[in-house]
Order: sequence, then C-alpha cells, then structure tokens
Amino acid sequence: MCRRPFALFLVLAMVAGAAPAALGSIARALDLAELVASAERIVVADVVSVESAWDRAHRNVHTTVELAVRESWKGDVPSSGRLTLRQLGGTVGEIEMSVLGAASFAPGERALLFLRRQGLVGMAQGKRAVRWETAGRRWLVEPAERAGATLVDGRGQPRPQLPPAESLASVRSRVKLLVGE
Repeated sequence: MCRRPFALFLVLAMVAGAAPAALGSIARALDLAELVASAERIVVADVVSVESAWDRAHRNVHTTVELAVRESWKGDVPSSGRLTLRQLGGTVGEIEMSVLGAASFAPGERALLFLRRQGLVGMAQGKRAVRWETAGRRWLVEPAERAGATLVDGRGQPRPQLPPAESLASVRSRVKLLVGE
C-alpha cells in the first residue's frame, strides 16, 4: 500500500523536474504572405498609450494599447485614425502577468502591425518595430520580436534566425502586392 503514494510522488517529482525546460512558447513562424492573408488590418502606427488593468473577475491582467495610424495598407481605419489593441498580460502595481510570445509596446514607438479583431496576428510576429535610420535617411522595418517564443517551421524545426531589417518602402510594396493593390 505504501508503494502507490511513493510512485505518485516519483511521477510528480519527475514532471516538476522537467517543467523548467519549457521556458517559452512555441509558435509556427509566419512568413509575410501568411501575415497579410490572416490580417484584417495592416497599419503603420504610433503607440499613443499603454495601460494595464485587471479584468472584471480580477483573475487576469490585460493591456490596452492606443494607436495613432500613420498609414493603412489593408482594411478600414476609423475616421479618427485611432485603433485600440488589447492583449493578455501586463503590470498592475507590483503584479506582473507575462505571456511568452506576446508583443511588448511602449508609448512613442512606431510599428508595422498585422491586426485581427483587437489583437495581433501570430502574437509578437504581428508587430514589427519601425525605426528611422539617420545614415540612410529612411524608415526601416525590424524583424518580428521573438518575445520568449521559439519559432518553428511547418515541420516543427526551429527557425534559426530572423531576416535582417528592411526598408519600409520595400515592405510596403511587397504587402500591397500581396493585398492586391
């Protein structure tokens, strides 16, 4: 009779011991064509504000990101030029709820966003930072954030590296071609 609790303890100990190995999310890497096809809206926007709050049940923290749209490449944008993005995770007081694979936002940053409903397509893959390159006097689109996620191809093999930064003009042309404009 004593063997059963010991066996259960041994199984639980092995599972608990294996848990630290799984420190991130695994997501299928999406190429540009898949991001475009899955997105209802594609915009270049400035982050106006980022606010986190508890849900009504006080169980989860959600972050609301207010965006000012600079360019719209697919889908409708309200006449105000503002969009709201909402995602799971954030910080309220001293409590932080992290979602591995979710994008992070900061007021004042500019980003290329692939949006579906009120969220990003492919979690952090749906956000590409846009930065001004002084030397080249052009806007560059950075590769997607990994945000704690391991990106894998269609066969489940890790995608070893992200593509280099690309000019905003080049990305715009490729997206508009995929959208059919």
